Amino acid sequence: MELNEIIAKNLIAYRKQMQLTQAELAEKINYSDKSISKWERGEGVPDIIILKQLADFYGITVNDFLNESDKIKSIKRKSSGFNKRIVIMLLSVGIAWLVATLVFICLNIFPNDVRDMSWLAFIYTTAVSAIILTIFSGIWQYKILNFFSISAIFWTITLSLYLSVSIYNGWLLFLIPATLQVLLILWFFLQNEIKNKFFRRNKKTENKRNSKEIKKEQNSIFIAKDIKNEQNTNESNNIIK
Repeated sequence: MELNEIIAKNLIAYRKQMQLTQAELAEKINYSDKSISKWERGEGVPDIIILKQLADFYGITVNDFLNESDKIKSIKRKSSGFNKRIVIMLLSVGIAWLVATLVFICLNIFPNDVRDMSWLAFIYTTAVSAIILTIFSGIWQYKILNFFSISAIFWTITLSLYLSVSIYNGWLLFLIPATLQVLLILWFFLQNEIKNKFFRRNKKTENKRNSKEIKKEQNSIFIAKDIKNEQNTNESNNIIK
């Protein structure tokens, strides 16, 4: 089997093990799906930098792409940690709503002066839930969720004040979250721009640091190819003899 066929076979195997389509993989490594399709058909071989990037993504080494065996290295997936975090967030929010339900029931069972306003417990809990999600999404760096949960805090707290306190022209209160929302959107895009610049700078530094490692990986591919060619030559000589 030729080297390009071996690499193509392993590229397909590792991609399927991660349950990714060619388009999804292309998006993750910032490459075209046409190139990936070409590599997997054995019509070309990705350069050493792309092989290194793919190896890091799969958690393997470049040499694993040269393995001729049908058995490939199993990839450890990180989805379980993500699922646990989702469960923790849902449980925390669920506890908040359980408390709100108990408060609502108690206010309606026992005689009191605020029974007619007991439904506000659920409005307050919406704000509390947004705060909980903001804390967890900030800790675990879920940026999209963090953006929407912070937005929810602005609007739900304002809504809680508007419904709880009788104020003349109370609707003007909603100008505050509207202004904060605009500022949050601007900060979100500014933060992404700063991160992209920082990432590009670190990428250049990392490429310089990894230049020696890449050269070693490239040499290993050439050595493996030479060994393969030598084996084929020996086999041909044995057949002739």
